[in-house]
Amino acid sequence: MTFAVMQNGVTSLPLKRTAGGRVIPDASLAEVHEAAKERVETQIRTGIRADDLGLDYLFFTEHHFQPTGSEFSPNPLMSQVKVATETETIRLGQMANILTWHDPVRFAEQAAMLDILSDGRAEIGIGRGYQPRENEVLGQYWGGTIQDQERNRRTFEEKFELLTRCWTRETVSYHGEEHQVPPRHTKWHHELDRAYYEDDVTEQTVDDMLDWVEEGDFYSDLWNRVMSGGTTLKRISVFPQPLQEPHPQLWMPATSHRSLRFAARNGVNGGLLAAPTERLGNLVDVYFEAAERAGWPDHRPEYDGESLGYGWDGERRRGLIPFRYVWNTEVADEATTERWKLGQENVWNYYRSLIPVYRYFDRGEDEWIPGDAIVDHEMMHVGTTEEIIDGIAALYETLDYEEIAFGAFFESPGVGAEAEEKQMVAFAEEVVPYLEDEFATGD
Repeated sequence: MTFAVMQNGVTSLPLKRTAGGRVIPDASLAEVHEAAKERVETQIRTGIRADDLGLDYLFFTEHHFQPTGSEFSPNPLMSQVKVATETETIRLGQMANILTWHDPVRFAEQAAMLDILSDGRAEIGIGRGYQPRENEVLGQYWGGTIQDQERNRRTFEEKFELLTRCWTRETVSYHGEEHQVPPRHTKWHHELDRAYYEDDVTEQTVDDMLDWVEEGDFYSDLWNRVMSGGTTLKRISVFPQPLQEPHPQLWMPATSHRSLRFAARNGVNGGLLAAPTERLGNLVDVYFEAAERAGWPDHRPEYDGESLGYGWDGERRRGLIPFRYVWNTEVADEATTERWKLGQENVWNYYRSLIPVYRYFDRGEDEWIPGDAIVDHEMMHVGTTEEIIDGIAALYETLDYEEIAFGAFFESPGVGAEAEEKQMVAFAEEVVPYLEDEFATGD
């Protein structure tokens, strides 16, 4: 069985209901800035504590520029490098790094650094993004706009290909619509490189790597001989490559059939973010049907072509993990539970304007979703320890997974780190052991 914790970086600031009924932080923008600094530390402490508790995966999201408290996680790789230095076994994933906002070569280096510094525990999440404030600011340089969805998808797939090449090939040359690696005009008349590739220590030749010419160029050789020699660069090597071979397992948030099929065809795992059970079942079917049609691809050659256990294959750490909010009322007083409920209003109504989650709660597009409708929904596991266990067990009996793999959100805006940690401890110490015993014996 596999259990994960997700951190979306919600605010710890108190919330208020406005005169118009909206839930926002009861704080100035200056206070929001200060709270964001505190949340960076909270995320790292959560990861360390999750490792202590024996949870299997830690996932951070990537989100930017959000003042109203629902999410904040600007650099999951950097945060998880810190977690890596303080932990032993927990696997470090992101749901997800939004690839359309990153230079893929630079990202390949940074993700490989996490894998090395965590001793091979990195699980690299990638996504396309869906929020225009983030996508248009950070994705403007490489076609990351979501106001042209087809261009966004095209540049995402180009970055995906370039990322995996950087991780797995000794040298890289790539010329696509958005990326030129290296650009064809790149001058590199370097005598040391020429000496290296002329020697028999490497299989690459000068001609493989450099378009070497002896004539000078228009730059003054007194200033920069590399620029003035006239040679252009043909290929580069990207250092470092990951510790895991050929590269870490990749993940994607799984929210559409098209994305699921892309993930399945490319051996990428999926995170099923909070959704009703019926929709989850449909998404699982789409993924596994696509994986079967594609011949069960895997990023590791020794497994490529071998079918996966349905839902989640724990031995191979492959498949789909559903993520849901969990709140145990036995370890929270009534006032804290009410703050949690108010925070859920903040979260779900933030998403309501971006994606059609209002349908899950039988509301119209412009209707505010009240807290009671949220916490009483089947996709929220709220109640006593026993009720949470029953809810999760029922989910997997319906999904017909061969093995439980469950991800939990314990956070909610306005609740605070101490209450969140109590929830995670109760889950790890009371819910997980019971599920492991029950499903191990087949009861």
